[in-house]
Amino acid sequence: MSLTQKWLRENIAPYPAPDRVYADIDTTLARYPSLRPKSDIYTYDDGRTQLLLCVHGLLPITYRGASYNIPVALWIPRDYPREPPLPYVVPTTDMLVKPGPRLDVSGRSSIDYVQQWARKSEGCSLVPLLEAMQAEFSQVPPVYAKPKESRDPPRQSQLSPQQSQLSPQQSQLSPQQPPQQPLQQHQEPARPQPPQPPVLPPKPQTPQQTLSPILAVHHPPPVPPHVRPDSGPPHYRAPPHYQVWPQFPPQPPPPPVNPQWPATPPPPAIQHYTPPPPLPPPIATPFQAPPPIASPPQPPPPHVQVPSLLDEDDQQAPAVHAVPTRAHLPPRPPNPELLRLHAAVHAKLSAEAASLEHALALDAERLRAHQADLLAGEPALRDEMARLEAVRDVCRTAAGRMRNTVETAERNVAELRAKSEPEVDELVCSTTIVHNQLINLVAEDNAIEDTIFHLSKALNSGRIDLERFLRSCRLLAEEQFMKRALIDKIETGLAGSTY
Repeated sequence: MSLTQKWLRENIAPYPAPDRVYADIDTTLARYPSLRPKSDIYTYDDGRTQLLLCVHGLLPITYRGASYNIPVALWIPRDYPREPPLPYVVPTTDMLVKPGPRLDVSGRSSIDYVQQWARKSEGCSLVPLLEAMQAEFSQVPPVYAKPKESRDPPRQSQLSPQQSQLSPQQSQLSPQQPPQQPLQQHQEPARPQPPQPPVLPPKPQTPQQTLSPILAVHHPPPVPPHVRPDSGPPHYRAPPHYQVWPQFPPQPPPPPVNPQWPATPPPPAIQHYTPPPPLPPPIATPFQAPPPIASPPQPPPPHVQVPSLLDEDDQQAPAVHAVPTRAHLPPRPPNPELLRLHAAVHAKLSAEAASLEHALALDAERLRAHQADLLAGEPALRDEMARLEAVRDVCRTAAGRMRNTVETAERNVAELRAKSEPEVDELVCSTTIVHNQLINLVAEDNAIEDTIFHLSKALNSGRIDLERFLRSCRLLAEEQFMKRALIDKIETGLAGSTY
């Protein structure tokens, strides 16, 4: 005998049919190895609690050609097998119960086999019940997975334009890739301008040298990249990677540019290209400047004048800082990652709130039904209490009378025991002398008659002769006659005195 069987033998004692309970559970465990027995407290719908056996575990099903394991629990009531088991679906933390016609929100299942068991318990057991649950759950699964965050692919799609922006080779190979929409809402096409001479490749460490002071020292954000001075050679234009800086709020202008730089022509007009979306600020990653490509460069933001620091003469460079170019900055676009997180949190909270609301609505409906039953039963309980109180008063009165009678009888018995035992002759007596005389006469008459009867028997048997018999009978007859005459006289006198 295994440990599980020994445990079953020890825990089936409270059941009226322990052999049947042991046989059914043992057969079920042998048929379904994924199930295990346990003993736990079960709370009924009316609030009662009871220690019951429970067979719980995973029930394998097949749904649309795929295998699934449904967590179930079968509670064995005390009146088993006359009462059917209580089948439940026990979802895990990442599952939710799918209510239906035969499954409530608490997970209790009421399939047809359970209803048939309640009508006719003969021939029903746990194994057919589990098979019926398998068939039912294979058609309509009782649980479903909780909604999870599944927006990682859009995030990758949002990062792919940025990666293409950071990789100059990809920009050169696929210049016709359309940018995303959010940046187009905050930027406008640049005005037509004269074409720009060919761009020379920048120094590799130029972006790093440009961003280092910004990250190390807490200065106000710089102006857009095409306005910010650069330490590269002449005719160098900042790569599209630094278009992220226009997202900063308005700040004072940076220090004046180096007057030793030669002026460069303004960037060409952009009529056929829209700048790619910005990266989340700030990004201080070292960047290698792209080689000269055929695709047009990015346009400047609408709030910056095209004749920038690179377009002015050395003598007019300080005048750029006096232009109020930040009075009409567009609003800062929201962070797409933050929006994605907000949407994911909102969806999850909405799903949890809907599930909780549904569960609370069902609980509230059940509690309202219990409340209605309790309110309806209160008058009946009060009436029953009044009748029981009346019966209690009657019983108390009868008990008082019975107590008094018993006490009186006990006193009489004590008095009789205190007296001496009377004679037998004193017990057979009347209340008057006449009645006592009548009793004695009747007794003597009967005695004479018995004597004559025995004399006749003696004569017949030959013990006395006839002469002696006649003499004795004559004497007895005379005496009997006198006594009977006296009896008649007394009876006549008593009858007259009675009326």
